[in-house]
Amino acid sequence: MSATPPTSPWIAFDPHHSPPRAWTINGDQLNVAATEVSDLDAALALAPGAPLITCGAEGAQAVPVPAKPADLPARATAHASGRVRSMPPLSQAQPDLRLTGSVCRIDGFLSLNPSWDGVICVPGPVATDWVLISASEIVSFVSFASWPMIASMCPAAQPGDAADVAALTEPLQDVLSKPETLALRLAEIRSQQAAARLSDAAALGRTWGAVLGAELAAARSYWLGQNMALIATPDFAAPYLKAFESQYIPVTQADEARMTLAGLVRAYHRTT
Repeated sequence: MSATPPTSPWIAFDPHHSPPRAWTINGDQLNVAATEVSDLDAALALAPGAPLITCGAEGAQAVPVPAKPADLPARATAHASGRVRSMPPLSQAQPDLRLTGSVCRIDGFLSLNPSWDGVICVPGPVATDWVLISASEIVSFVSFASWPMIASMCPAAQPGDAADVAALTEPLQDVLSKPETLALRLAEIRSQQAAARLSDAAALGRTWGAVLGAELAAARSYWLGQNMALIATPDFAAPYLKAFESQYIPVTQADEARMTLAGLVRAYHRTT
């Protein structure tokens, strides 16, 4: 494997954030500000001619778990520019899932927290990933389409919208104890909002609660008695932290942007 000389500018691109973002970096900078971009081509335009490192690019061949993020090379993709390298996604047969943007975030977290074992929860706009870590290896994972479900029930909501997290606990407890009531609770919330008995923020908070109740019920084996970490943007962190608090789940919160950039910097040094 070879790496671009550390004094050369390069681009770190995160398409799994909403909106996509990129960093123009010299060497191993971890304090550079991100720039919001529309897509991969807009990221490439930030530093013409510079290589770009990303994670889970479309068309990249997946690596099956178990796998160590620190061993995953950033390989050339089929992009016409010839400048794009990507860490591969991870795959799992049962359940049949792929892990994409969470891979570089977890790689960054493990680089800054060596010898950490447990479960890392990584919420995002496409899926929330629960990832079991042992000896710096991703052993298994499970993913939930929680935000897409919430967005379908609250069409005007955006990931950054403030939810009334105090309204989250009651529906979470209800659905956690009886996951089969999820659709009923969501219908009830929609009816209450239509009748103007719930504010938009309260409706969003209660919807978060119902969906997270089902998620926690399905992910029980991943959080019960486990060492937990959360890697999330502030808008996604708030409902998850409230949900964990309601179940007395201790959790270490990590800075999502720092973990992402640290992971992409490590991938930069594994360019092939």
